[in-house]
Amino acid sequence: MKIAVIGANSTLGRKVVLKAEEKGIGVIGMVRSAENLVGNGPLVLKDYHLLQSDDLEGCHCIVDTVSFVHIERYSTEMLPLWRLLEIVSPEQQLLCVGSCAFLYTDESRRQILLESGMLCNENDKGQLRQCVNAYERLRMNESVRWSVLCPPLILDRRGYGTGRIEFAGDVFPLGLDGHSQISVVDLASAVIELLLRGLPEHGLVSVRSLPR
Repeated sequence: MKIAVIGANSTLGRKVVLKAEEKGIGVIGMVRSAENLVGNGPLVLKDYHLLQSDDLEGCHCIVDTVSFVHIERYSTEMLPLWRLLEIVSPEQQLLCVGSCAFLYTDESRRQILLESGMLCNENDKGQLRQCVNAYERLRMNESVRWSVLCPPLILDRRGYGTGRIEFAGDVFPLGLDGHSQISVVDLASAVIELLLRGLPEHGLVSVRSLPR
């Protein structure tokens, strides 16, 4: 298997690259600057909106660690995701690391998390609304085999994680103990495990860390 990682020098992207190489997966890093690079694979150094289909040649899957995770850096119209939808071929798969904002709150599937009042930080609502809007636009695309992996409510950017993860569907992942958290390390592991298991076409997968 060979993958391209969009944002291969971001906090999450670096960990995805290293986890992939641990599993013997070839990686092409797609970066805008030659800073904080890891891994042994080739690089494509250019602005994401200038990427061409040739840059993705030979890749089975393209992993976007930027569009939703760092959505606040872009206007809605300038997300790398929109360029990827133009250049990813029908034979390739696109995996976006998404947001919990557009997951359903429960199995009734009547309400998404953003609309529920469950979000713990009111200051993030504008950013999460952008994520919901981007996902609604993504849902309209049927020409690309896309999937979205959604982390839980709390993304721990510093912790080592538990090494134990649990996948679910399009419902917000919440343990019986109220646990809804994942570290960036565990999230990167979840990206690679999901690739190896197989991606659901035009679907959401939620994930959380399990307690030790």
